[in-house]
Amino acid sequence: MQKTSHAGKVNFRDFILGGQDGLVNVLGLVLGVAGATLNTNIVLISGIVATVAESVSMGAVAYTSSKAAKDYYASIKHKLHFAEFENPFRSAATVGISTVVGSLIPLIPFFFLNIKNAIVVSLIFSALVLFFVGALKARLSIGNWKRSGFEMMVIGIIAALVGYGVGILLKSYGIVV
Repeated sequence: MQKTSHAGKVNFRDFILGGQDGLVNVLGLVLGVAGATLNTNIVLISGIVATVAESVSMGAVAYTSSKAAKDYYASIKHKLHFAEFENPFRSAATVGISTVVGSLIPLIPFFFLNIKNAIVVSLIFSALVLFFVGALKARLSIGNWKRSGFEMMVIGIIAALVGYGVGILLKSYGIVV
């Protein structure tokens, strides 16, 4: 593999990583909390805290993993490396910001709607965004855009529904109100 220069460009992998992670994790969290309680304030607080903590965490992980990959490729006998690992700070910023944006997608309906309606709107809007990003990924790289969009949407929604199931389970055992 040859070194390629994409100076100043956002790494699409970082964008997908942060955006999808933020969206799916916060969707699962807010659905779980919403399933366990009908208190909108608790849902919003947990979603906002998760958004901030996750974006910082994901940015830090992107930085350390990009730096580690860069060091690894630099140590290979032929000195091959990928340009995407050249700037760990750019990777950290892209993943961190994408995580915030992704996290806000499922959270926004809870600011404006009651819990039950917000759950439905959050699921629908998140599913549409996941489909769109998956389709865009295929259009910018290889693969069938419909299949890629559907795959990303199904994987993300299933993962998020696990969080909802945990919230319902906790509520049924009287662990939360």
